[in-house]
Amino acid sequence: MARVLYWNIQQFGINKINNPSRKRQRGSSLSGQAASVNRRQYIMDTIVAHPPDILVIVETSTGGGAEGTLVTAGGSQGALDLLNRIRAALGVNWMLVPPLILGVGGVSEGISVYYNSANLNFSGPWGWQGGGNSSDSIANIGAPNLATYAAPWNNCLPAVAVPGGNINAGINSNRLAGQWLFTDNAMPPNRLQFPGVGNRPPYLTTFWEAANNRTIKLLSYHAPPNNVAAANGTNQLSNVREITNDLNADEVGIIVGDFNVNIFNAYFEPIAYNNLISFLPAGAGYTRAINPTANNGWPDKGYVFTHIKTSNKAKPWFTNGYPGYEYVGSNPNFQGYDSIDNILTRYGAAAGGPAANITIINRVTGSPYNRVMPTPGGAPAGHYVYATNMSQIPIGAPNAGLPVALPLPPNGPGGNGGIAPGTIGGLSQFKGWSNYGHIRSTSDHLPLIIDI
Repeated sequence: MARVLYWNIQQFGINKINNPSRKRQRGSSLSGQAASVNRRQYIMDTIVAHPPDILVIVETSTGGGAEGTLVTAGGSQGALDLLNRIRAALGVNWMLVPPLILGVGGVSEGISVYYNSANLNFSGPWGWQGGGNSSDSIANIGAPNLATYAAPWNNCLPAVAVPGGNINAGINSNRLAGQWLFTDNAMPPNRLQFPGVGNRPPYLTTFWEAANNRTIKLLSYHAPPNNVAAANGTNQLSNVREITNDLNADEVGIIVGDFNVNIFNAYFEPIAYNNLISFLPAGAGYTRAINPTANNGWPDKGYVFTHIKTSNKAKPWFTNGYPGYEYVGSNPNFQGYDSIDNILTRYGAAAGGPAANITIINRVTGSPYNRVMPTPGGAPAGHYVYATNMSQIPIGAPNAGLPVALPLPPNGPGGNGGIAPGTIGGLSQFKGWSNYGHIRSTSDHLPLIIDI
């Protein structure tokens, strides 16, 4: 199986992980530069703990440029800086598909897709034509007109031909690109919108996995932050032919993203997902990894929340119980954006499956969620082990390795962890930079990892 790590890292760019500023970081006594080192270490520790085969970072900053062209400015610097750090930690076989600008105007973003070329061959599905042009299909560009990437992207992909019998066989990976434009079946075809003109489209990257003799079709998506647009944009994914009608027997389709639709929302969740997860042939036949808990109240639903509150709203009070307490979810002015990140999979007859070991990587409490067993109502605990990234109780002391600022079961009031509301010093310690502060400064989303 291949392992995929997905993460919406809020406004990802160079300042997130290597900020040159000496000004004080908000919410900390550190400089901006020192704070970015903390964020970078948190990100790298998470990546290295269980190295994936594919890493997807949504919300990469773009700079200026036309849709489908390469991201610039801080986004490009951040993506390349992280590539160098991943290579230093995991090996020079790690590659980056140069991220493209998705959407137009103030809503545009990029998606950075990293992969281990020791296990995978990048096959496009589109090609690169060089200069200031956007990526396009090989048919439109013409294979002889494909170009390699200019600096600073020239060392991101290998000059290695895609193996025979695959998408773009015989073409070097460093002449290929991701796909950002999708069309319907009309003649002439119409561009699919997600859901409106200018909104960010999904981003398709394809890989050949020799060990399992299959192609991985990875569709990454960041929906608009509005319930109606998010639900309709997510629903539109079911019309992307490349991962539905055109998914072959030796191919696995993977959809990852921040869909901005809460899976507990009784009205918008069906609009967003029904066509994706309904059985073939009526639906697209995808299986969703994260689903509503049987009981949609606390503490159960906290096991599947993927969004966390700003530092000034997050609290360690025991009120909602382990693992969510009062830091997961969304702020009052942005209510209902709670369990919005997900991974969906569909396997061709010869492509293996099913997906396994989905884990919400929570570096506040640590993962998996196994401090209360059995979990309430059978809520999913997760599989992969990640320690808290908050300050830990030192080795040799009782509860060593657990967070100092957030008691976990069987500790805390009633044995459920957390802190009694109003405890003097409890809130400020929890929100401190070395605790929740640097985690939330990195992102308002928790990453997901899965074996496919």
